[in-house]
Amino acid sequence: MKILLIDVGNSNIVIGLFEDGTKLFQDRTETRRDWDSLCFMNELETIFFSHSISGNAVDGAIISSVVPDLNPILSTAIRHFTGHNPMIADRSHIDIPVRDYDIDRLGMDRMVDMIAAREKYGAPLIIYDLGTCTTMSTLDAEGYFNGGMISPGVQLGLDAEAQKTAQLPELMADSPKALLGNDTVSCMINGSVIGTAAMIDGIHERVAEEMHLDVENLPLVLTGGLGRLVLPWMKHPACFEPDLLLNGLEILYRKNVPMTSSEAVLQ
Repeated sequence: MKILLIDVGNSNIVIGLFEDGTKLFQDRTETRRDWDSLCFMNELETIFFSHSISGNAVDGAIISSVVPDLNPILSTAIRHFTGHNPMIADRSHIDIPVRDYDIDRLGMDRMVDMIAAREKYGAPLIIYDLGTCTTMSTLDAEGYFNGGMISPGVQLGLDAEAQKTAQLPELMADSPKALLGNDTVSCMINGSVIGTAAMIDGIHERVAEEMHLDVENLPLVLTGGLGRLVLPWMKHPACFEPDLLLNGLEILYRKNVPMTSSEAVLQ
C-alpha cells in the first residue's frame, strides 16, 4: 500500500510517499498561506512526475499540520490528485497519555514525533525537532508526555539577529568550520548552530537528573531539517531520525484506517 504523507510546518511542507514502511521519495515545498487547491495540486503533480510516479498509484493519504487553515485546501487538492480523501491527523488519533499539560495546545508535529520515537525507542526518551522553532518533548518511563520546551530555531535566530540589529547580515544556516568564529559571519553561524548543540546537551543532562536517570539511560532523538548541522557539535550521543515525523504519520494511518479499505474518511 502506497501512502501519501504530508507534514505541514510553518516554513515548509514535507511530502513523502511510503510503501509498506519503505520511503519511495521525499520532497518539500514552501508553506504558502496563499495556496489554493489548484496550485497545490499542480505542485503535487510536478513532484510526482519528477519521481516517475502517478497520483493514481496512491492508496491513501494523511496530513499533519500546524497551519490548520491550509487543511481544507490541501485536502481538496489531494482528493482531486489521488482520488482519496486524506485523513487529517488530530488528537483523537494519538494514544500518548499526558501529565499536567493542556493537550489542546500541544502541536500535532510534536505528538506525531512522539508516536514514531516511542515505536522505535520505547520510553523514557527526549525528542528534539529542529525546524522553524526548536521543540523538545519528553516521555517518562511510563510513556507519559510530561512537558518540553520551545526555543527559536537555528535559522530563526539568525533571521532575528539580522532583522533586529543595524549591522549584522542576513545569513543561511551552515556548518561551522571551527568552534570559535573568526569574523562576523562565522561568529553568527557558530553561535546559532553550536549554541543549539550546547543547549541540547545541557538540557539533556538536566532532564535526566530530574527524571533520576543517568544521561546514557535517557535516549536522545534528533529530527528536523537542521539536525544535520547541529549533530556533529553535540557531546552526548543522539539518534538522528530525519524521517521521524513521516514515519509517525505512516504509523498513525495504519492504526486508524482499516487495511481492507484504501481510502481514509475525510476528517
